[in-house]
Amino acid sequence: MNTALPHTPQEALKAFLTHWQGEHYREMAASLPARAFPTGRRSIRQVKLAYPGRLGDFSILAAHDTDPAATNVDVQVLWRQRGGLELGRMRYRMVYVDEQDRPLARHHPGGQWKPFATYTLPVPRPLKA
Repeated sequence: MNTALPHTPQEALKAFLTHWQGEHYREMAASLPARAFPTGRRSIRQVKLAYPGRLGDFSILAAHDTDPAATNVDVQVLWRQRGGLELGRMRYRMVYVDEQDRPLARHHPGGQWKPFATYTLPVPRPLKA
């Protein structure tokens, strides 16, 4: 296994979100599975459309393994869009894949974690004192 690749789904997601913070869309596109793009070709323009605004901060909240090749990672994000700050919670479905983006059991060498799907989660209401 390439030691430069993140070893856990949380590390892979942290690298992906850090690219969004720095507006490194080329690196984001390379981190996504090719099948996530309509043409099968990773496009910077498509990534910018899917991840609008600028990510300010994020916090990984929890991770849950769902099967041998997938983990759901919940994240709180703060991003700037349309002139304002937005707070949200997202669930990223991270899948461990081979070079052709086919799922691979996490204990096999040579794979890498990629975000295959993103879901919006409800933001909890503030507590009242």
